[in-house]
Amino acid sequence: MLARRFAVPLAIALAVVLPPRASAAGAKDECLDAHGRGQDARGKGQLVRARQLFLACAQPACPSLVQGDCARFAEEVDRLTPTVGFVARDARANDLPQTSVYVDDALVATRLDDGKMYEVDPGKHVVRFVNDGRETTIKVVINQGEKGRVLSATFANVGAPASPAPALTQDAPPPPPAPSRSSWPLWLAATGGVAAAAGSIIAIIGFAKVPASCSIASHDCAAPPGDQAFSDAHSGVAMGNLGVGLGIGGAIVMVTGLVLYATSKPTAPTTTGGATPWLTASGVGVRF
Repeated sequence: MLARRFAVPLAIALAVVLPPRASAAGAKDECLDAHGRGQDARGKGQLVRARQLFLACAQPACPSLVQGDCARFAEEVDRLTPTVGFVARDARANDLPQTSVYVDDALVATRLDDGKMYEVDPGKHVVRFVNDGRETTIKVVINQGEKGRVLSATFANVGAPASPAPALTQDAPPPPPAPSRSSWPLWLAATGGVAAAAGSIIAIIGFAKVPASCSIASHDCAAPPGDQAFSDAHSGVAMGNLGVGLGIGGAIVMVTGLVLYATSKPTAPTTTGGATPWLTASGVGVRF
C-alpha cells in the first residue's frame, strides 16, 4: 500500500513534460491528497469516508493512474460498506414516518417515509430515534459487508390502545330477607334464665344467714326466748324463700321461651306500604 502511495506521485511527476498550469497542478494535488486520505480512512474502518474520498479522486480531472486506482478502490469499499434502513412504529405496529434518526449523535435521517438505505461504518453504534419529543435508543453491531439490515424501534407510548374506562356498575339491591323464626321467645327465655340464676344466688345467700342453732326443716331454734337467733333465722328464711320463688319462676319462663321458639314456624317479614332505604359499598337506593 505504501509503495503504491509513493509510486503514483512519482509516475505523475515523470509523466509531466511541460510545466502545468496552476489550476491543473492544484487539481492534481487534491487528487493525490484524496487518494492518500482515502486509504488511511479505509485502514481505520471508516469505509463511508473512504468511499467518498475515492470517488473524489476517480473523477476525469485526476491523472489517469490515480483515477484508475481510486475507481477500483471505491468499488472495493462499496462492497464492504454496510447499509441499513430505519423503521419506527407505534404500539399498534403503525409506521411513524415523522421520525428522525441519529447514529452516534450524528443526524442521519429527518424522516422515514422514503425507504432509503444508509451507509454506516462497521462496528458498534448507538441509534437514537426521535418522534414528537419522544426518544427510543438501541445499540447495534454492524458487520462489514452487511447489506440491507433494517433497524427498528417501537414507541410503546404512541398509538397504544386506550385503557377502557371502568364500567359504572351499581350493586343490585339486597334480596329480601329469608323467612325466619321470631326472636322474641329467645328474649323471653334469656330473661327467665337471668331470673333463675339471680333467684338461686339469693336463695343461697338467704339460707346461709340462718344461724346454726336453728333448723329450717323444724322451724325451731335452740336458743332462749327473745334471742337474736330467732330474728336472723326469720330474715334468712324469708330471703331464701324469695330466691327460691324467683329461681323457679325464672326457670319456668326460660323453658316456656325455648318451647315457643322451637315450635314456631319461620315466616317472611311483612311490611306495609312505604319506602325502605338500602346502602351498599358502591351505591345507595330506596326500595318501595
